[in-house]
This record gives sequence, C-alpha cells and structure tokens, in this order.
Amino acid sequence: MKSKTFVMMFVAIGCGLVAAYLTARLTAKGTSQNTVPVLVAKEKIKAGDVIKDPEKLFIEMNYPAGSTPNAISSFDSLKNKIVNKGLQPGQWLTPDDLSTNFGIDLPKGYYAMAVKVDAGSAAGGFILPRSRVNVVATIRSRMSNREQAKVVTVLQDVLVLAVDQQSIRPEDKLAVNTLSTATLAVKPSESQRLTLAQSLGELRLVLRAHDDDSKVPLTPLETLEYDNGTGESFIEKETYKVAIAKQDMAVGQEVDVPEDFFDIKELPFLPEKAITVDSLGELKGKIVKHPIFKDGFVTAKNFDSTIVAKAPPRARTHVLFIQNGGSAPVKHVFKDGISDVPEAKGTTPTSTTPSKDNSRTKSTETDKETSSTGENP
Repeated sequence: MKSKTFVMMFVAIGCGLVAAYLTARLTAKGTSQNTVPVLVAKEKIKAGDVIKDPEKLFIEMNYPAGSTPNAISSFDSLKNKIVNKGLQPGQWLTPDDLSTNFGIDLPKGYYAMAVKVDAGSAAGGFILPRSRVNVVATIRSRMSNREQAKVVTVLQDVLVLAVDQQSIRPEDKLAVNTLSTATLAVKPSESQRLTLAQSLGELRLVLRAHDDDSKVPLTPLETLEYDNGTGESFIEKETYKVAIAKQDMAVGQEVDVPEDFFDIKELPFLPEKAITVDSLGELKGKIVKHPIFKDGFVTAKNFDSTIVAKAPPRARTHVLFIQNGGSAPVKHVFKDGISDVPEAKGTTPTSTTPSKDNSRTKSTETDKETSSTGENP
C-alpha cells in the first residue's frame, strides 16, 4: 500500500515539473513576441541638428508593442536628417520629427542676406537666382546746405541665391516682371558692409556675365565726368611735384646741392609738409634733423621749422573738345592760358575755335574761377 502511494506521489511531482516547464516556455515565448525595437537618444540633441552618424547618437532598445507608436527603429531612417525638435536621453523619434529640407543652398562660409530692390534697381528684372551681380550704393549727404552724392561699389561678383521666395532659376524666363527682394550670398564681413550701405543710401544690383569673375578696382565717384567718346575724362587730375630722397640720409648730414640728394616725383596727392619742387632750393645748406630714407617723401619735419613747404599754385584750367565735321573730337587743355597742343601754345581757347560752319566746339570748365577765355574774370 505504501509503495503504491509513493509511486503515485512521484508521478504527481513529475507532472507538476513538466507543467511548470511548459508554462515558463510559453510565457517567455509570449513576452518576446510582444516587444519591438526602438531607437532612443544616447545624449541631448538640439533642434536643427543634422544626424550624420546615427549610431553615435542613438541606441536600440526593446519596448512593449504599441507603447511607442511610429517610433523609428532603423538607423538608415535617421541618417542625414534634420531634427525638428529637441531630444533628451532616452527619448525616441517619429518620422514627423525629422526633415530633409535644409533650406536654401548656401556655399560654405557664406551667409544669406536680403536687400530691397525693384525692377529699376535690379537690371530691369533680368537678375534671377544664380545670377552674379555687383552691389553699387548711392550715398547722399548734406554739406554746407548743399546735397552731395557719392557712388560706391560696395561688393563685386556676388551670387544671387533667390529673388523674392524663388530660389530655382526658371528655364522658361529671362526676366521677372516684379520683384521686391534679392537674397545674396555674402561673407561675414561683407554682411556688415552691406548693412551699412543700406542704411546710408540706395542700392543697385548690376548684372554681370556668368563667366566674368574679375574684380575691377573702382574708386568712389563724387563728380560726374563727361564721356567724350574717346574713353578719357575732361576732368584733369591734379598732381604735385614733390622731393623724393635718392639715398638714406643720417642725422647731421648737410645738403650742399639739393639736386644731388633728391629727385622730383609727380604724385596725385600732396603729403603733409612735403618739400615741393618750388621749395627744393631752400634745402641748400640745411642740416638733417631727422633720418631720411631712400625713396621716401622729404618733408619740412626732416629739417627745421624755418623751411616752408610750399604747395604749388593750382593752375586755372580750361578744356575744349573741338570736332571738325565727322572727325573725332580733339581735346585741348589750357592751363593758365597755355595749351597742351604744340601748335596752339600761347593762344587762348577762343583763338582755336574753328570758324567753319561744320565745326563744333564743346567747352567745359574745371575751375570755377576760370572764364570761357581761360583767364580770370
């Protein structure tokens, strides 16, 4: 009886163990089927960051099915995408949290800056996205109760990124009818220059050829020059003849013959207290008080205060453009009544005016104190 009882007990224990094992297997199998992999952030990620290497920023974790709707589980789905919202460690992303719209295409190292334009200031509307332009500013100021204008080329060879909100160049249009802004690609320092130019005056965009990447040195223009068809301006550039050292001169050296120590050079400007050709003779017998270096300007400061640096008197200049029949205009410049044309020297402009009916004379004055005859009134 006892042996039968023991047998039955062992059978019951064995059945219980088998049941427990089978239950554990079924439970484990059911659990594994109800989880899904999800990519969560390893570290803090800012909105606007580009995910270039998702394996460094995200880790794969299992979550119960249905607890992370639309969560991204593939690293490839994150690569080269922009994050639209900030993420904390442990948070996941959905497709709505990512974007492939990087905005306007900017060259590396450049900023995008918009300027106000219209068809008149933007080459009649022929400026389109990917055009290249110069930016020219007209700056007006008031001096002595008189308005004065100056034209400055602010930037050259600038890429146009967009016209209004259009950044794609149309294939079927050469120009746009209306426009209000043009977005330019500028370097950081150029953005400051462009901002200052906009605040000081009016801007114009000058259209360039697509294959023209040259930059021409242009000085600000304050005086309107006359185009006589020869490419020359009627405005005579003022020059000054100043003394230039032929050699280094030490303190204490005496100037016995100024011409042996100094050359005369013609310059478009007059350095402060420079020794001009008119005062060169005053250097004879003078002692150098401050060192003079070869090819440098010589000034009164190099000697003593008794030398007066004389500025050459400004010549009274009168210019005539004389055109005979269909021939090209001939330019005659008279300085203090003396012409630069050899056969006309010693004559006045009125004496060179042709008497024939088919001749025309154009006269312009470059000195307000000069009369039409080239002499003081």
